[in-house]
Amino acid sequence: MVICEIHGQKDKSMPVKLHSLRFENPSKPTLVILHGLLGASRNWSTIGKALKERFDVHALDLRNHGASPHADTMRWSELVGDLTLYLRTHNIETCFLMGHSLGGKIAMKFACEKPDVVKKLVIVDIATKAYPPYHDNEFRAMKRVPSGAITSRREAEELLKPMVPDWAMRQFLMTNLVSGEFGYKWQINLEVLHASLQVLRQNSLKGEQSFNGQTMLIVGGKSDFVKDGDLKEMREHFPQLKIAKLPTAGHNVHVEDRKGFLQTLNAWL
Repeated sequence: MVICEIHGQKDKSMPVKLHSLRFENPSKPTLVILHGLLGASRNWSTIGKALKERFDVHALDLRNHGASPHADTMRWSELVGDLTLYLRTHNIETCFLMGHSLGGKIAMKFACEKPDVVKKLVIVDIATKAYPPYHDNEFRAMKRVPSGAITSRREAEELLKPMVPDWAMRQFLMTNLVSGEFGYKWQINLEVLHASLQVLRQNSLKGEQSFNGQTMLIVGGKSDFVKDGDLKEMREHFPQLKIAKLPTAGHNVHVEDRKGFLQTLNAWL
């Protein structure tokens, strides 16, 4: 495993150099993984390790997440530009591309715009449609935790609890909490991500954009992110779309049914 870290601020009109968590196997095809909103590459470390025998795995941190640089905006063109820069920097001409939730929206747009780069596309529990501004309440709760002013994770959890009663969600949010010089702070760019919800909730695809390559959609049976009625439109953008539903999993399919997720992924890839 190799961790590539590139820090620093960038002009908002320019792509940023993304941090990646690597599970290297250079003799194998490249697999690039994009996480969801408020996630990070570390959320995919178990999957990355499991796939290392078959792929040279690159799990990326999106801009304003994890150890990637912060930027002032989260436009779709910028998110695609960041991925393009990463592939060029690492001399990756073609890859298998997988994205979950927000990462799935970016992956879909990238595949439609750069089809020659993507060998196969895997979309994890997200559809080609606009969504309500998910996580707005969680962002408001996170803003109650003053950056650098708390000295323990337990203190942060107590501040989150009134607005985020679900224990699992609190633990997920707190994966973004890191120890700083003066106490714990949020690693993500909290203000920009919250302000960008109205953009990120929209469909990342426009008009008749399409990707004619092989595409797999993996959905959680207990998730409400992808409904049966969404599939007709998705097939208009992805005519070779195949669907796999894991009945016991929710939105975080790769966590809630890791075994089923890996079985489905390996069989298809």
